Amino acid sequence: MKRRNRAEGDKVVHAPIVVILGGQEYKINILVIKDSRPWRAKVVKALSKLPEYTKVTTDDSELFGKAIDAMLVGMPDTVLDLFFEYAKSLDREEIEDVASDAEVAKAFEQVVEVAFPLANSLVGTMTSFSQ
Repeated sequence: MKRRNRAEGDKVVHAPIVVILGGQEYKINILVIKDSRPWRAKVVKALSKLPEYTKVTTDDSELFGKAIDAMLVGMPDTVLDLFFEYAKSLDREEIEDVASDAEVAKAFEQVVEVAFPLANSLVGTMTSFSQ
């Protein structure tokens, strides 16, 4: 059976994500569904912890300190872990020596945008049905 040539749009879907880290351009390959599924579950698990931290008040200084530590130290480390778990081909040690937190945050946003397109499709579908 003869395969048809892929349309240009099909090629773009598999185009790598281009990110800037340490002022240098890197390409991250898009994960296939079977690999992105467990990664997305880890992202959701990390996000689900945020509400417990945002409910904390300064009334209990020990609990407040733990919440601040989790949000300002733990969550950024979790984002780094998730980013490099998705961007398997990148040399984490090398990049951490030159990249800023802001660059990794932007790169992570780019990865999330590509990794959750079906969720966006579902929201779009629900919106169109409600109109």
